[in-house]
Amino acid sequence: MPRSPRSRLAAVSAAACLSLVAACGGTDSEAASSGGPVDDELVSEAQAAVEANRQGTDRALPDSAPAPLPDQNIWVISCTEAGEGCSAPAAGAKAAGEAIGWDVTVFDGKGTPDVFAQGIRTAIADQADGIILDVVDCVAAKAPLEEAKAAGIKIFAFYSLDCDDPLLGGGDPLFDAEVLYEEGRTYAEQVEDVYSKSVADYVIAETGGNAKIIQFIEDDILVGQHLYKGFQKHIEPCTGCEIVKQVPFTLTDLVTGQLQGKATAALTQHPDANVVYVPYDAALTLGIAQAVTASGRDADVLVTGGEGLSPNIGFVQEGKGQDMIAGAPARWVGWAAIDGMNRLLQGEEQVDPGIGMQTLDSDSALPTETTFYDGNVDEQGKPKQDYEANYRTIWGLS
Repeated sequence: MPRSPRSRLAAVSAAACLSLVAACGGTDSEAASSGGPVDDELVSEAQAAVEANRQGTDRALPDSAPAPLPDQNIWVISCTEAGEGCSAPAAGAKAAGEAIGWDVTVFDGKGTPDVFAQGIRTAIADQADGIILDVVDCVAAKAPLEEAKAAGIKIFAFYSLDCDDPLLGGGDPLFDAEVLYEEGRTYAEQVEDVYSKSVADYVIAETGGNAKIIQFIEDDILVGQHLYKGFQKHIEPCTGCEIVKQVPFTLTDLVTGQLQGKATAALTQHPDANVVYVPYDAALTLGIAQAVTASGRDADVLVTGGEGLSPNIGFVQEGKGQDMIAGAPARWVGWAAIDGMNRLLQGEEQVDPGIGMQTLDSDSALPTETTFYDGNVDEQGKPKQDYEANYRTIWGLS
């Protein structure tokens, strides 16, 4: 029998996804899949996947790198320094860059395309050697990125989507390189085929293939569309699962406090729902978790999330408002970006940094050496690998 879902504590914090601004299409809030007979084989497969994901899927760290170029001027355009999902990677990139003697400037994009543009143009004026985009989509800063390319500045990205993203209908890419994942996956592919699948597997496994899902969907940001597409693709084979309600929301709902009301209404309208699907952690901290705890249904509703920001680790640990996290490393990706930028500046191929994911819940260990998720942890919550020490070694610093 699947265990009873348990939810986690609610609190308010900003997070990375508040700044992922892009022109996107719509989704149908009335569309829903219909529950049917349970597929026992699918449930077994999902349970096995969840157990594997609880162990973590990080891979071997890079074993070599070109010697760092000296005296590089690098600008990191952070989506918003008010959100840990942006500020932690930016801090990682700054620490890594300064370790190899680079001048690294972190520019606070404040979650606004106009400010992204200001940062990129300031970097151009400062004669930057490279620009690193930290959760800033190409479509949100297309014109200034074109100007940067015309100025000969290298553009590296992580947690960002390029202008040739298929959901935009095609276009010319502007990134010179980005953090890659296993088998050379792009960020979009990682979101759809790994991150979203891990959440769908969790829902199937924890409900025994009998999920009645309230699905929160955001279509005013590009990554939101990829998250929606990925979850739909991987939950669809579950014949006993049903999406009883789709709740569209926007960045405006997050920043104006409207999300909690939408969540409360959905929970009231669907007392039979046993799953609340939330695409990322910020939406939980900014309203949905509060609605779940206020509803009195913590013990009966499974609440999903992802990233692994500090408040959300606490939610899972304390058992209110959130049940699971599909972990994405907050600081490590910044170090990987500096390694990637160094390779890019020297005309070297990008390599797999080893970044995977890990499912965190009450049946797994939670990080004990950081307040946020930053790579796979062991049964004591300690990091399984020391990526910082590894980069220092392959860069010739130790």
